[in-house]
Formats: sequence, structure tokens, C-alpha cells
Amino acid sequence: MDMSRFLIGRIAGVSALILVAAFAFALWRAQFDVEHESLGAAEAVAAFEQLSALQDDGAEHVDQHLDALRAIAAGGRMRHLQLRVDGTDGESLVAPAPAPGATLVERAFVALLPPDARQADATTWTIRRADGRRFTATFMLNPASEQEEALEDTLGLLGMLFGYAVLTLLAVTWAVRRALAPLQPIHAAIAHYRRAEYAWRVPPLPMRELDAVGSSLNHMAGALADAQEVRRTLSLKLLTLQEDERARIARELHDEFGQVLTAMRADAAWLLRQTEGQAEVQAVTRELAAHCERIQGDVRDLLRELRPQDARFEGAAVPLRTLLEGLLRGWRDRPGQSTRLALRLDAEAEGIADDLALALYRMTQEALTNAMRHARAGSIEVAITRGGDDVLEWRVEDDGIGVDDAARAIHRGNGLAGISERVWAHHGEITIEARDADPQRPGLRLHARFRNAFDAHE
Repeated sequence: MDMSRFLIGRIAGVSALILVAAFAFALWRAQFDVEHESLGAAEAVAAFEQLSALQDDGAEHVDQHLDALRAIAAGGRMRHLQLRVDGTDGESLVAPAPAPGATLVERAFVALLPPDARQADATTWTIRRADGRRFTATFMLNPASEQEEALEDTLGLLGMLFGYAVLTLLAVTWAVRRALAPLQPIHAAIAHYRRAEYAWRVPPLPMRELDAVGSSLNHMAGALADAQEVRRTLSLKLLTLQEDERARIARELHDEFGQVLTAMRADAAWLLRQTEGQAEVQAVTRELAAHCERIQGDVRDLLRELRPQDARFEGAAVPLRTLLEGLLRGWRDRPGQSTRLALRLDAEAEGIADDLALALYRMTQEALTNAMRHARAGSIEVAITRGGDDVLEWRVEDDGIGVDDAARAIHRGNGLAGISERVWAHHGEITIEARDADPQRPGLRLHARFRNAFDAHE
């Protein structure tokens, strides 16, 4: 269904109902006015009958007719007319009912009327009886009654228009809400897409226009999901290439430097044997041998950083615990280091895929480098645990100076970008936040979660 047709149909239907209600109200108002007009006309006829009887009946009935006229005048049911009857000497025998006090609205309305509408015309009828008595009956137009009726009609019309406007607004609001209700799945889908959750799909919608939008969003989500998977694949390939390049460099270092340093140490040992008794030459030779030994140790450390998985046995899984313990031990053994390093690794977390285990090692390596070199941390804790719903959780916390802005820190290239990229490539989620509320040393908490990390190894 087209949205425009839906809205027009609903609004037209509600407008028709409102018009029917307005017509029914107008009929009721007309009936009310007719009844009051009929009552006023009947009262006027009764007044004329009493005046005619006052002229023709005997003297004993004069007071009776005057009482009837007083009742008619006091009742005020003669619409737009007032009656006054004066006696022969001008005394008032029948007086019109006192007019009620006008309200502020009535006074304002009268002030807006033209001057002619505020004047009261009068018609006088002289009644002469056979006994010589004379009465003067005066029928006066009652402008207050006319003004009150005009005000009621005006207020009634305004009230009807106001009610029509309110009901129309409510009808339009209802119709628009009904028409736009299918937007909720679209809003939900957009919220999921903002979080890069592209598996969410918009269901079929009743409105043709909205269904077209939903179909476009679904197509876009599918394209983004495909592009994201392609990017993940490329990222994993890039990480694999990096590991391969590290392995190549490690082999070159081992083959070239290893052999050369071994030969140099052998030569130094030969020189020591050949220069016995030459103290100065032997001192230089021993110093040269010590330099070769230190360089060889540094090369071994560099080889472990470049190719940590070489520590595993052939065909065995990546020894994550061994790698991490060696990584922390290497930092502890550095001269001048006083930082406390702690590792907590669940036994269940060791049976994960090799690529993820290696990624966790590299992430920990980057995190420790940042904390030790930049954060001036006093303590660092590394934890890899198995959480609820079979989620692998990786967490590194320190009590250092922290980072002022995680987003900017990632773009500054201080290792957080590499950590975030590895987490994303393995379908994980990462949060980077301060550990404490201390503004001087808030610390830093890196927390990554990987779903379905154990499925392939259980």
C-alpha cells in the first residue's frame, strides 16, 4: 500500500466522521433553537391574549389579567421582547424582568457590535376600557437577548471549528503514527548497523515506500557484511604475512649472525690460547668474547620476539602459557625494572586456535610495551580467561598515567591500533578505558572479548 493513499484514506474517513458529528450537533442546536423560539412565540401570544382580555373583561378580572402579565414579564421567556404595562396615572403595573449582569465576554462582544445593534426599539399600545380606565402596554425589543443569542451562535460556531480542528489534528496524528509505525524496524536496523552488526535485516513492511527503504538497507547491510569479511580476510592475511616476514628475518638473523658470532667466539677462544702470557692482548680478546656473547644473547631475545612459535614442539599447538610466561620474565629480568607483572591464564583458554593464540601473544606484547615504556606503571596484570557463553576474555590492566583519549591514542600509532586491528580481525570486541577514577594515575584497562573461540577445539 502506498503511504500517500493510506494517509489520504485515513484522514478522509476520519474527516467524514467528524462532519457527521458536526451535522448531528447542528441539528440538535437547531432543534433547541426552534423549541425556544416556539416557547417565546407562545408567551408573546399569551401576553397579547391577556392584554386583549384586560381591555374587554369586567373590572373584577383586571387584577387577574395583570397578575398573568406580571408572570409572563417576569419569566423572560418571550425571546427578544420585554413587556411593560403602566396605569392611568403612569404607575408601573407590570415591569420587565431585571436583566442579569453581563459577563466580561458579553461586554466585549457587545462592544464589537455596530451602534444600531445596541439600541432597543419600542412599540406602545394604549388599552381603553369601557369603565374609563386606561393602560399603556409597551413592547420593547430586548437587545441583550439578541446579543446573547448572537454570542451563543458565535461561540458555538467557534467551538465547532475548534473541535473540528482538534479532532482533525488527532486524526492526522493517529494516521501518521500508523503510517510511520513500520519505521521502528528501520530505526532498529540502523542502530545495529552503527555497531557494525550487519547480520540484522529489516522485515517486509506494509508501506511500499518504507518497504523499498528496508530492502535498500538490507542490500546495503549485505554489501557491508561482504566488504567487512573481505577486509577481515585481508587483515588476517596481512597479519600472516607479517608473521612470515618476521620468520624470514629471524631465519636470516639466525643463519647469518648466529654463524658469524659463533665463529667469532671460536676465534676469540683460539686467540686466548695463542696469547698466553700476553696480558694486554688477552684482556682485549676476553672483552671481544664478552661482546660476542652479549650480542648472541640479544640476537636470541630478538629471535624469540620475532618467532615465538618456534618454541613449540613440531606439530603441537602454540604454547600460549610458555610464550606469555617467557614474555613477562623477559621484562622482569631487564636491568632497573621494578614493575610488578602478574599473569592469570585459565587452563581452558589454552586450547584455542593457533592463529588466535599467536594474536593474543602479540596483543600482550604490544600492551606490555606501551605500559612499560610510556605509562610508567607500577603494576601490570595480564589475564586470559573463559567467560560466560563460551567467550574468551583477554584483559591487560596497569596503574600508569593512562591515555587522555582512546580514539586519538589509537590513531597516534602507539600500539593500540595494532591491538584493535587484531581483535577486529578475529571477530572480537575491545574496550579501552581508565581503570580507576584517580585523575593523576587513572591507569588503563584493555578488555577484548572473542565469541566462539572454543567451538573448533572442544
